[in-house]
Amino acid sequence: MRLDSLKPNPGSRRKAVRVGRGIGSGLGKTCGRGVKGAGARKSAHKNPGFEGGQMPLKIRLPKFGFWSPKAEVTAEVPLNSLNKIDAEVIDIKALLEARLITKKIKYVKVVLSHVPSFTKKVTLKGLGVTRGARAAIEAAGGTIEVASYSTAAAQRREKTDKRAAARSKARVDALLKEGIKKPAKRTPEQKAAAKARRK
Repeated sequence: MRLDSLKPNPGSRRKAVRVGRGIGSGLGKTCGRGVKGAGARKSAHKNPGFEGGQMPLKIRLPKFGFWSPKAEVTAEVPLNSLNKIDAEVIDIKALLEARLITKKIKYVKVVLSHVPSFTKKVTLKGLGVTRGARAAIEAAGGTIEVASYSTAAAQRREKTDKRAAARSKARVDALLKEGIKKPAKRTPEQKAAAKARRK
């Protein structure tokens, strides 16, 4: 084999079509672009989904769901992963040093693994814990200090429930005291004034 004998496979490199080289080629004058319009111009680039000025499908379709900014700074850690940590007190800093979470994570929840094999006696501090993971940790002799943001959220939820219950009770009491009142019938003068306003 010689370097000057190397050639590409037949059909792998096709010659570019040269448009605008006379009517005999079949691609002269308008060069296969048709007559006038946006597609006949040099820079006829349209955005994906462009429908000629019509309302595009991505806007016509209904929107649903939402994006939670808290989801980007929240992580779940399996219970078995805590076996890698030698510290007795496990918090966000210990998880970061063990490379179980990244630097941007602010909220962590420990979840029960599919096959729990956690036997260490540790203290969880400032972390959220699921019910199954809590049972496994306490069965191993460990303790859990509930995260401040979890207790704060529970307090806010309790306060909201109390406020809603008080409002509901006030409405029921007012209804029992005053009874159901039907709206008063309008006088002929009021009906005539309303009709005049409509005109």
